[in-house]
Amino acid sequence: MFGLMAMGLVGTAGLTIDAGRIYAAKKSFDADTTAAALVGANALQQTNATQGTVQTAVTNWTTANPSTKVTVTNTSVSVSCDTATANLPTCNGTTANVAQVTRTATVSTNFLKAFGFSSITLTSTSSAAKAGGTAVPLNVMFVLDATGSMNSADPGCTVPGISHPTRFQCAEYSIQSVLKTMPTSLDKVGLMIFPGMATQYSPTSHPCATQPNSTPYLSANIKYQIGTTLDSTYNNGSGALSNTSPLVQAVGNGAATPPVTGCVTAKGGEGSYGAEVLAKAQAALPVVAGTQNVIIFLSDGDYNATASALSNQTSKTTKQCDQAIAAAQAATTAGTTVYAVAYGAPTSGCSSGDTHNPCTTMQAIASDKTRFYSTDSSCQIAGSANAIASLPSAFQAITTTLTKPRLVVR
Repeated sequence: MFGLMAMGLVGTAGLTIDAGRIYAAKKSFDADTTAAALVGANALQQTNATQGTVQTAVTNWTTANPSTKVTVTNTSVSVSCDTATANLPTCNGTTANVAQVTRTATVSTNFLKAFGFSSITLTSTSSAAKAGGTAVPLNVMFVLDATGSMNSADPGCTVPGISHPTRFQCAEYSIQSVLKTMPTSLDKVGLMIFPGMATQYSPTSHPCATQPNSTPYLSANIKYQIGTTLDSTYNNGSGALSNTSPLVQAVGNGAATPPVTGCVTAKGGEGSYGAEVLAKAQAALPVVAGTQNVIIFLSDGDYNATASALSNQTSKTTKQCDQAIAAAQAATTAGTTVYAVAYGAPTSGCSSGDTHNPCTTMQAIASDKTRFYSTDSSCQIAGSANAIASLPSAFQAITTTLTKPRLVVR
């Protein structure tokens, strides 16, 4: 009887050991698959990403980080368009927003070999969206150059419904692409333009109210912000802009039927001066525990406004690019993340006494080199991970840094 009981106890112990090993291997294998899916989602963020480029990224990662508790026998990668899950980036038949990784592996057994099971096959699947997950609520202020040069055409930009769009129209369309994917439950967004205006402009419906003319910088009570508050009603949670949003009324909605034209235009007329609007943007962002403030600053970086455009404050007429850098760095020091988008920034210009040119000014305005984007190959940071791209592509790249990859239940 003791012998029979001992055999039973040994068998039970053997089964328990094998079951424990298999369970531990499955948990570790699932974690590895989840990590691989997030790697695939990051690869899907890149410009011109395809299933092939995502597959390569996942393969490279799994090769460098092999699973230790199992023997992997197969890894397959697919990309797809998920329109059923809220707050994911928009997608279509040719542009995916989700990467899925499915892996199979075997784990060897000890006691179960006696019953003909020398190994157990495991399967693990995980899916991740390229964006849509925000760990921290954001307060985002877009700051657009609205000087006269922004009314010139941008042949490298395509805006639906607009032939030969201007640089400013391209900028507004680029903002629209960001607003489609940001979660309204977490993120609030505002808009400023420069030069500023003498009176408040708050368009809320079409036809648009008349936009005030530009006023000299440093004027008393100058208004840079469109509207007076940050907006959290800009999309419907499924990738479509909400036309009732005051922010959408301001920048437009090219995907609407019929398209909604942005009420805000580039009035120009006072030259270019960036320091004041950067300081105003920082001041307009609320300081709230548990949130992150963000400024997305678009300009060519060439600041050389005349004395009259600076309200005859002659002390401000020199080193205008350096002044803009100081204002941006003060915002960064205060905890705000500053993105700088150099839109055709030249490598010569700025005002007298400046230690930077327009291109290097925009580089220095960014909180760090990962926050700098450029549309021109002549203006870039050596070793930057951000590729030279059209303005809409640059803004889409920024979107993926604002809303991180997230896991998706499939």
